[in-house]
Amino acid sequence: MENRSSWAALSLFAVLFFIWPIAHTIALRNVLLFVLALWLGFQWDRERARAILAAWRPVAWGLALFTAWLFVELLFTPFWREALSAIQGQWLSALLSGFLGVAIVARRGGLSPRTVLLLFFGTLIIQAVVVDAQGLLWMIHHAQFPHGLAGRRWKGLTAGPDKSNYLTNMALDLLVAELSLRLEGERFLPISRIVMTALFALLLLSFYFEAMRDGLIDLVVLAGFLIARFVYRHRQQFTLRRRLIVAGIVFVVLALIGLDLAFDHRWDSLYATIPVAWNTAAHRKAWLDAGTPLPLLPNGHLVAQSNYLRIAWIKEGFKSLFDFPMGLGYSRSAFGKALLLRFGPSPRMATSTNNGLLNLAVAVGFPGLILWYLWYGLLLRGALTRLHGKTGYWGRALLLVALDAGSRMLVDANMQDYMLEQFLFLLCFLCASTVIGQNNMTSTKGPPQGRHDIMPTQ
Repeated sequence: MENRSSWAALSLFAVLFFIWPIAHTIALRNVLLFVLALWLGFQWDRERARAILAAWRPVAWGLALFTAWLFVELLFTPFWREALSAIQGQWLSALLSGFLGVAIVARRGGLSPRTVLLLFFGTLIIQAVVVDAQGLLWMIHHAQFPHGLAGRRWKGLTAGPDKSNYLTNMALDLLVAELSLRLEGERFLPISRIVMTALFALLLLSFYFEAMRDGLIDLVVLAGFLIARFVYRHRQQFTLRRRLIVAGIVFVVLALIGLDLAFDHRWDSLYATIPVAWNTAAHRKAWLDAGTPLPLLPNGHLVAQSNYLRIAWIKEGFKSLFDFPMGLGYSRSAFGKALLLRFGPSPRMATSTNNGLLNLAVAVGFPGLILWYLWYGLLLRGALTRLHGKTGYWGRALLLVALDAGSRMLVDANMQDYMLEQFLFLLCFLCASTVIGQNNMTSTKGPPQGRHDIMPTQ
């Protein structure tokens, strides 16, 4: 009976993982979240849950304080109804997703955390395969490479290439965590070198077809982690072979950046756009109202919309934060509410800065922003103490997922809707797995880990 229950739970999670990023599945997603929460709640193992909470108590308190601030804000924001609706419909759903991440690990008996991880990873790979199929079929049909990728950015089964790119980078996080282990003579995931190489090729091809400039920051973070970890681990014997490995990692990342610079012509006018976009007073309608004609560059060409709006919104986002330092209430459209108070109503007013950090900052103000980075910083600190030993894979995956989402937050509005739900689910699942998850790591070669590790064992 226990085995049947485990497989039933795994089947429901498989459906949830697959449909999570697909548009128009909100109702099904919410039903699955609710059903799984009830199911796993009845199978809750108190001893396991206590162990997880004890290991991550500071992070849990930080998250609780941030949540409490969202309700405190309701007392003085003029948009309290909208904020309450957003808390109920978005933040509490994300917390429920986080609860599921802990509950699937803390349940009595049954599933191995590694099995759940492989299931989640498999759904990410499926999404990448669909993106690759769309891009390759177009290339075969037209017998050419996409010219500049403008207007030809594939999205797989998601609502857009940006949404697909979040999944691609999440899969890269989990795969790079495994690669970092293998570079140190350990392994965790039950896949061969050939399969790992194929998966990297598949994901990087998906990254190319999605053509997301902002995704480059994730690649730099992943490469930086790999290099820093590898160099420190082998610093006493940094042989020619190991230097070539580092050079290979750098070459791959630089090649991808070079491809993006060559094919995405938005980079060509970025430098000339900065002073035009920063002068928000001169062209207020252009960034305030969607559809308003955009200004011209000094050479007479029209500014690239993405370049111009991002820069102008960043400036006005900071001005809105300082105009309303206590925040305007939790909402993904808090920037639009700030513009409404500053400039009055407008027919097609912008609602988002397209920047997760500024969207959150305008919504929760300086107190909320401090609390957000309090729990986030505690999370990174906890991950850094679990990079080796029995928690090696889980700690590395946790660190990379957190750094990936945190850095992407600086350039994209990724902390909302199902993206926030997936993020908190995976964070909480990985946190719980560092405590309860089975090790299942095997040594392949090289000296055992110990005194060469970056952080001491906790």
